[in-house]
Amino acid sequence: RKNGFSKDNKSNQPQILIGLLVNRDGYPVSFDIFQGNTFEGHTFIPSILNLKRKRNIKNLTIVADAGMISFKNITELQNHGLGYIVGARIGNLKENILQEISNSLHQTENIFSKTETDKGLLICDYSVKRANKNRSDRKKQILRAEFQINSQSKFTKRARFVLQENKNILKLNEDLIKKDELIEGIKGYYTNLKTTNPKLIIARYKDLWHVEKSFRIAKSDLMARPIFHFKETSIKAHILIIFISLAISKSIELKTNNSIRKTKEIIWKIEDITLKDNLTNKQITKRMQINAEIKNLYP
Repeated sequence: RKNGFSKDNKSNQPQILIGLLVNRDGYPVSFDIFQGNTFEGHTFIPSILNLKRKRNIKNLTIVADAGMISFKNITELQNHGLGYIVGARIGNLKENILQEISNSLHQTENIFSKTETDKGLLICDYSVKRANKNRSDRKKQILRAEFQINSQSKFTKRARFVLQENKNILKLNEDLIKKDELIEGIKGYYTNLKTTNPKLIIARYKDLWHVEKSFRIAKSDLMARPIFHFKETSIKAHILIIFISLAISKSIELKTNNSIRKTKEIIWKIEDITLKDNLTNKQITKRMQINAEIKNLYP
């Protein structure tokens, strides 16, 4: 139990850090517990190596979003012979590289741009749906920026496209707007799987939503937190129970195609009546008539 960075703005409260690894279906395969003041980027490699050692895995590819990977982590993954597919923050690339990527994709879906970088092979693709969202978001951000520039009020957080020339002068950051237009609809992925089909690499990256879903189930449906324990053994036991519950929940979900929340709603509809013979002390349990929806939950 240590105080540390809190995404919920509760840095004044002790916490623990949990590393959860799931497969492409979102089924939990491993977890690790870290002290609450541990930087989450430092949990990545130890969790992966623990899983690889415990399961004696020879060939393993890690898929993660950009927030979990640093250049150091990528180097360590390669040093341990691990494959990786990682989201790329292409906005950080130099403009000439972005221009080359944009020109090669030519706002066309189902084609791919490949660029060698120090983080591995950068694969980029274009999506019309993504472009529409990027364009819509940019328009909103420009309006917000213009409002701040024209307003006399002071803001604690400057809008994305606001450029501060000096203490008193704000203006639109035209260069950043131009760069944002250049990468509109483009998404990038770093990988060391150079012979793998780019479609497969992107498809595996898109499976990452299962990770977020698993955490969401653990937090909400299984009520993983807050944890009312103080001793390390009790805390670990609590997380183990949550992990097992998550595994059971995902098994039910994969079998029935029902969310665990929907399953709980169905289960609460099942009623049993127990009849007891006071002379013989025998008991008979009668269950209500089960419909097809409830039958689907049974093995």
